[in-house]
Amino acid sequence: MTINQIANLMSLPIATICLFATIKYFLIYKISRNDMSYIIGVSMSFIFIGSFVGFAGEANIAGNKLNTEWAGSCGACCGAIFIVLSSLVKSYTQMQQLKKWQLVAMVLFIIVILLTPFYPPTKSPPIALSLNAVRMIIHTSAFIRYLALYLSKRTRFSLLMWMAFSTMVIGYALNIPGILQSSLAPFAIIAAAVRIAAYLTMIVAYFIG
Repeated sequence: MTINQIANLMSLPIATICLFATIKYFLIYKISRNDMSYIIGVSMSFIFIGSFVGFAGEANIAGNKLNTEWAGSCGACCGAIFIVLSSLVKSYTQMQQLKKWQLVAMVLFIIVILLTPFYPPTKSPPIALSLNAVRMIIHTSAFIRYLALYLSKRTRFSLLMWMAFSTMVIGYALNIPGILQSSLAPFAIIAAAVRIAAYLTMIVAYFIG
């Protein structure tokens, strides 16, 4: 098994963690009709679907050799964006608007997945670095948002979310050496392990925050 295959295999724990969170929050929503639970459930489903599609493509499941890293990046970014937007909601009207935007984004995300056969390979450094940079920018924005919330409110939830997103940024930053130099590919395994820790921290934040 190659280093890239091992790193890709580590996407499964991330997908599993987010699937667990998705199911849990949809169940909470079904019982309580709490809109925030719905928004978090959908946000986690973006990450779950993106992680699983990315894993399936890299592992050549069913013999496919599709460039699914595009869909994987899209799922991670959409999930992070809506988690941040949920922290900005201040009224019932805004909550309903956010739910509608999630529906639109999910439709667009499905289109992104369906267009997978037409994307260029992501193995070349410029494309790989670009996708990684977009994820770093979005997750850095999330990190800054929850850091600001923690500094203003000092809540356990904002602290854990700040820790989760800062760890996520570190995880994506650790991808860079392997992208630039093939001999540093083992960094991809470390990066994946760091991101697993980040998602676990995020789940803990939502469960006890």
